Amino acid sequence: MNWLGDLVRRLNMLMHRRQFDADLEEEMRLHLELRQQEQLPSGLTAEDAQAAARRRFGNTTYLKEESHIAWGWEWFENLAQDVRYGLRTLRKSPGFAAVAVLTLALGIGANTLMFSLVNGVLLRPLPYRHPDRLTMVWEKGRDGSHENVGYATYLDWKTQNKSFEELAIYSSWQPVLQVGEPEQLNGLRVTSNYFRVLGIHPKIGRDFLPEEDVPNANKVVMLSHSLWQRKFNSDPNIVGKPINMNATQYIVAGVLPASYQSLMSQDPRGGAVEIWRVLGYDVSQPWACRTCHHLVAIGRLRDGVAITQANAEMDTISAALSKAYPKEYDDIGVILTPIREQLLGPASTPLYILLGAVSLVLLVASANLANLLLARATHREREVAVRVALGASRGRIIRQLLAENCVLGLLGAAVGLIPAYWAPKVLAFVGTGDLPRLDQVHLDWRVLLFTVGVALLTGNAAGLAPAYRLSKTDVHDSLKEGSRNSENAAGRRLRGLLIVSEVALSLTLLISAGLLLRSLSRLLVVSPGFEPANVLSMQTSVLGQRFSNNAVVRQYFAEAVERLRVLPGVQSAAAASQIPLAGNMDRYGFHAEGKIHANPEEDPSAERYCITPGFLETMRIPLIRGRDVSSADNATAPQVLLIGETTARRMWPGEDPIGKRVKLGGVDQPWWTVVGVTGDVHHVGLDAVPDMQMYIPHQQWPYPDGLMIFVIRTLGPPAAISAAAQQAIHSIDRTQPISRIMPLEGYVGLSVQGRRFALILIGAFAAIGLALSVVGIYGVTAYTVVQRTREIGIRRALGAQTSEVLGLLLREEFLLILAGTVLGVAASLALTRFLARMLFEVKPTDPMTFALVVALLVSVAVLACSIPARRAMRVDPMVALRYE
Repeated sequence: MNWLGDLVRRLNMLMHRRQFDADLEEEMRLHLELRQQEQLPSGLTAEDAQAAARRRFGNTTYLKEESHIAWGWEWFENLAQDVRYGLRTLRKSPGFAAVAVLTLALGIGANTLMFSLVNGVLLRPLPYRHPDRLTMVWEKGRDGSHENVGYATYLDWKTQNKSFEELAIYSSWQPVLQVGEPEQLNGLRVTSNYFRVLGIHPKIGRDFLPEEDVPNANKVVMLSHSLWQRKFNSDPNIVGKPINMNATQYIVAGVLPASYQSLMSQDPRGGAVEIWRVLGYDVSQPWACRTCHHLVAIGRLRDGVAITQANAEMDTISAALSKAYPKEYDDIGVILTPIREQLLGPASTPLYILLGAVSLVLLVASANLANLLLARATHREREVAVRVALGASRGRIIRQLLAENCVLGLLGAAVGLIPAYWAPKVLAFVGTGDLPRLDQVHLDWRVLLFTVGVALLTGNAAGLAPAYRLSKTDVHDSLKEGSRNSENAAGRRLRGLLIVSEVALSLTLLISAGLLLRSLSRLLVVSPGFEPANVLSMQTSVLGQRFSNNAVVRQYFAEAVERLRVLPGVQSAAAASQIPLAGNMDRYGFHAEGKIHANPEEDPSAERYCITPGFLETMRIPLIRGRDVSSADNATAPQVLLIGETTARRMWPGEDPIGKRVKLGGVDQPWWTVVGVTGDVHHVGLDAVPDMQMYIPHQQWPYPDGLMIFVIRTLGPPAAISAAAQQAIHSIDRTQPISRIMPLEGYVGLSVQGRRFALILIGAFAAIGLALSVVGIYGVTAYTVVQRTREIGIRRALGAQTSEVLGLLLREEFLLILAGTVLGVAASLALTRFLARMLFEVKPTDPMTFALVVALLVSVAVLACSIPARRAMRVDPMVALRYE
């Protein structure tokens, strides 16, 4: 136990150092006085006796240091001493300190910002119990795609599998909450075991019960913590109370904990899920069929069951079902996707690419700091030589210099934490597309630990070479009176290598930003198939018992559209069940007469737009052939539809589609006649090829949509008509909620927001890298000019022309820039291929982007090194010859 006692004594000394020093001083004083008293009888004077006592006792300072070593923490004391000395040194050089700290702050701050984003989105654990055992379960389409599941299929999966503890399903639900001002919520309908599958327990109340998961007993809901606070004032007695939604009463079963944030939303534009309702299906319902693919399945694997083993079992079940129901499955197989991959997989690649890009900024900052330290090292040779002459070892010199660099790194990190702290506001301002879990992006221990680690690593990496060079200082030459500080060949080569690396890294960043810029510019010129300018959109969902009558629903929307059309400043207005680029998805089986497969599931499907007359005119979607829908296409008229150009080309190549007949949904449905062909619209995104599309008159659809989106084309800014438009709709029925009021151009902007986000970040990183490189090149050139001032004077005095001396000064820097450019182009050719998924109609090796970026960088770099060189040409030769 001796080591424990020694540790306690050392800790006690560390915590009471001042008292220890005072006690030691007092004890040494007493010993000196005692020895002095012993010398007095020998006839010595008091002063001589004191001197003799000191000689006998020894060096008090040395003894004090030895005591510290014996009882203290030598390494800690040395570190503290080095840190204090480093701070004093930086205080004496405020200009150098400011530039160095700012350089590091740019590099470390950008990395901290990106890491906080990666940490919040990707590294934080998912809010479920044992998320590694959760997996999405999909039917496999004939093209290998992931497809939703039908309710009847889900029941067979649930009863026949042995790999899952539980299987649950859910679907999208957007109820209107009638508490205070009516508000449309983003919700899910789920099976009663949904939260048990996820491993989530209510904060208050209870979970759903199996007996509630049947028709007519499923008016039971679960509230999110945020909805409970926002709309119900955190009422602790909310459980068991009725709430009104969609003119129906629902009973609150429970409230989920605040830590649970649903990531399962099926509506990418709808925000967070805030309410859950029991699904309540049975196989007798028409929408519970095997071919009704509107449900999403999620399962929890049993302990010890690998996902490959579960996938094999589900494929066997799928094969048996396909054999039993050959006309209700278009392929055999099931696809299992781990929950993390499903929820975060699409975001991981862009974020890791951005994290890699920002690490290049840190490398540029490190190279720049190394150049600053090398320049400073030349002026500190005499100081280091004095320390060596006084007995400092080479290792001690390096340790002290690296401690100074760590101080610089930590100061840079402190400043660099500012953008990470403001990250949520910065990201909200920039816009991040559909990145999930942005509410989790904030400073935490991981971000702080990463920042400190990067700061120490950067400080040591940047300062290692300058420290090593200083530790090899020649004491004899450095202490000579009048000796000039100069840089040896090794130092110049190291400086050159750093400049080459800065140029190469900056070029790689600039080329990446250039590729994304060209990609975005090409994407923005893609015609969406409609004209979004001056169009306002607003969504509503009809409520009330009277709207259970289809005729009332049709009449309501027809009257609402008419009132919108007569508003001042309105050119045209219409309503539709969905609009392009708004995140909606509504597809129906498309069974063309004479082209129906033996298995109708193999027939294609098309995006369905249920529209009122005037929709094409309002959206400016071109009518290529035939006629538009009109008010004459009512419930008593023959059923007609319009199809998109892709639909016509794919279903009737080389034929006139007008007059052709199709069945929608199932083959047991009535025939619809094609009366017109429209231009295609980009429904999913500007970068997605338009798929099959069709337009159905709202008056003829047998189940008229209660949730519709109004589109209003205005003569001026769309926002100016917003209040009047809402008033016009509410003049018919004030209880009907209106939500998602935004210009159509906003949806177009949202569709490219993810690409714009990547461009802004990489562009910012590239700009920082370029600025640091230019500063580095300028600094190296200015330093070189100062070092060669005497040489310049001699050459000028001997008759050298200004252009000749200028060329001499610039030749070396230009060769470094050229070498960095060649290395940067090679690195870009290797690295930009990782951007391929983020580019649109631009190759990762696009020659025009490479040429323009190289020209830009070389021009700026040459300008940066020519400024100090030209300034040197204006120095009088006599002044230069006297320069020391």
